[in-house]
Amino acid sequence: MEASKRSSGVAGFLFTTIAVLGAVSVGGAGLAAAQAESTSTTQSTVVDATESSTGDSTGGDTPISSQLSEVPSEVEPEARSTTTAAQSETESQSAEASSDIVAQRGDRGPTVAELQRRLNQFGFDAGPVDGIYGRLTEAAVRSFQAAAGLSVSGVYDQATATALAAYEPSDSGGSPVPAPTMTIRDAQRLLNGFGFDAGPVDGLYGPKTRAGLTAFQRAVGLPTTGRLDQATIAALRSYDGSGDNTDNTDNADNTEGRAMSVRQIQQALADGPFDPGPIDGRFGTKTRQAVWALEKLVGLPMDGQWGDAEQAALRRVNSGAIGGPRNSYSRRWVEIDLSQQLVIVYDPGRTVPRLVTHTSTGSGNYWRSGPYSGRSITPTGRFTIFRRISGWHYSSLGLGGMYNPLYITSSGIALHGSSSVPPYPASHGCIRLPMHIAEYMPSLLPNGTPVVIRQ
Repeated sequence: MEASKRSSGVAGFLFTTIAVLGAVSVGGAGLAAAQAESTSTTQSTVVDATESSTGDSTGGDTPISSQLSEVPSEVEPEARSTTTAAQSETESQSAEASSDIVAQRGDRGPTVAELQRRLNQFGFDAGPVDGIYGRLTEAAVRSFQAAAGLSVSGVYDQATATALAAYEPSDSGGSPVPAPTMTIRDAQRLLNGFGFDAGPVDGLYGPKTRAGLTAFQRAVGLPTTGRLDQATIAALRSYDGSGDNTDNTDNADNTEGRAMSVRQIQQALADGPFDPGPIDGRFGTKTRQAVWALEKLVGLPMDGQWGDAEQAALRRVNSGAIGGPRNSYSRRWVEIDLSQQLVIVYDPGRTVPRLVTHTSTGSGNYWRSGPYSGRSITPTGRFTIFRRISGWHYSSLGLGGMYNPLYITSSGIALHGSSSVPPYPASHGCIRLPMHIAEYMPSLLPNGTPVVIRQ
């Protein structure tokens, strides 16, 4: 009997030992598999800068030299069956931090929709109120956090929720005013178009935007708060590029010592190769951009003001003494000077340009839009206009809109109209044109028109 018990005990011990060893073996294999999975990476897929301009998905304002890569997704390791004390403490701290988060990128639902509604109400462009916490909503949260003096994270946390609930835009006197009716993005676009540097048109209220608003407010005689309040919005909507909206004789003197009216200045520019817009006596943005083009062409300081030097320079351009072509073709062609930020249209056999216009080309900066990124470069060399789209076309990469684009590369570089053509390189690679010139540029430049781009 006793021998039987000992035999049974030994058998039980051997069974238990084999089971334990088997479990360890299986567990080790599972851990190895988890480690292998956690260390695996996804390869980046390089795509063209604009997903090819031959289809409807052509990107706008996009650099030809950019390489866009798909951002690798993070691979989560499988959970370990055991947790150390240090891991437990870390998870506890993480749980406390996450409990402070109301919503973040990737979340959906009514809370996100209400957040978007509030942000849009106060002029922080969160895009459509669709309840999806995406790129625009995150950017708007960042912008609000910066404006409210909070830590900028893009996460809708308790501190941001509290600040947003109590947020009341006010003028410099502190009295409540109606909520803004213009987004930060729209304000940036207008400020840049008027020559007040608000930085990139990204909908973010940062130092550049604040400085641009302050400069604009100073120019129009408003309190310099740097905020997009109702008075500033009204001034931006009515601003024509100068403090004088009437036909007057106080803007400039000609070389004979007698005053020129704004209408006379506009007519003189229009009689040459410059387009100041309608001859309406308003020294606005279109007229200022035409003066910029003249000043850049002849090498004058670019201040957008009319004086004796501009008058003399215009006579030299009209006589063919300056501004002649560097190339020769048997048909109309375009020369783009990146150093001067000019687009010049020439006709064969003529030294006086058909049209000279101010432009804004690639900034040279790096950019990112969702999983895509690149560098804002306008290529140099000889090209030909081979494709066009009438009206507005929006980049599939989220880089903005192009009006009446004329494509010169298969990767999406185009001459196109833009509501923001600041006096410095600011595009993602395309050649921006003032809107009133982009309106008729397609009729001047048919497909097959040569385009030469030089530094």
